[in-house]
Amino acid sequence: MEDSYKNKNSVEEFSIYNLQAREKKAIRASLISMIVNAVLSFFKIFIAIVTGSIAILADGIDTTTDIITSLLTLIASKISSKPADESHPFGHEPAETIVTKVLSLVIIYAGAQVLKNAIQSLVLGKHIIESAQLVLWISLISMVTKYFLYRYKRSVGEEIKSSSLIADALNMRNDILTSLSVFVGMIFYLLFDITWVDPLVAIMVSLFIFKVGVQMFIETSGEFMGSSRELGEIYTNILEATKKFDHVFNPHKIRVRKSGYVYFVEMHIEVDEKMTIKEANDIASKLEKELKRINPYIKDVIIHVEPLGNKEKEGYGLDEKSIKRIFGNK
Repeated sequence: MEDSYKNKNSVEEFSIYNLQAREKKAIRASLISMIVNAVLSFFKIFIAIVTGSIAILADGIDTTTDIITSLLTLIASKISSKPADESHPFGHEPAETIVTKVLSLVIIYAGAQVLKNAIQSLVLGKHIIESAQLVLWISLISMVTKYFLYRYKRSVGEEIKSSSLIADALNMRNDILTSLSVFVGMIFYLLFDITWVDPLVAIMVSLFIFKVGVQMFIETSGEFMGSSRELGEIYTNILEATKKFDHVFNPHKIRVRKSGYVYFVEMHIEVDEKMTIKEANDIASKLEKELKRINPYIKDVIIHVEPLGNKEKEGYGLDEKSIKRIFGNK
């Protein structure tokens, strides 16, 4: 992705271009997902009414939640693409994390409702399905469609560093398993006339839905607490950048936090104590630019300059040794 912006003249130009391109791709991906899921949801629920299949009804409810998640993702992308202002000096990017958290709660609720209905149906006894072949065909169509949606949304999400789009794509991936469960269940129903397989599959579907919601909830909680899984790459980028400067020593008290799809960096470095303030500031400025060049998603860098061999007691942060211990030699 960085190569497509290499002819830009400044970080500011890159940022503006990046925000506009990012927003367009996120909107397109969300709209495509909403339209496809709306069509699938309609046919699944319609066939559930015609056939009486609880399994395909559960799958249809799951697909309906996908429409909601895509809508929320679209809203998040619009908000997060706004530039920083007086009320939000760090920018609007956290909107994506907040929306992803909301998505997780929506998915957990949907899973719980499907589970309750499926258990009730199983307890009540036999469940007859009319025209089970319709359920078989729509579940097959759903599997194929969801697979392509998953590949597309994950690709876009990884390209633009959107946690909400990636989360939505992972939900699509689990939808493939959901439709596969319905498909296999209908085969057993048609071949062996096992009437209880339909509510049993619905229970399995609900557990898939519930698991995805819980995973999303846990992951966004980690991001709120500053422990996002992607931070290892940024810490490695910082070490890579500092090694390019002969007059920069002992990078330490390094702290990185993820905010939506961007990162904020704080770090301390040591320089020769004989340097003038201007010389030290020039080095810090060049280091900041190099960091943003290596990883354009680093939005802001605060560098505290200290004299070489500084012994003052400092708060928590990472240094080269701890970064390599935690994240490995990458």
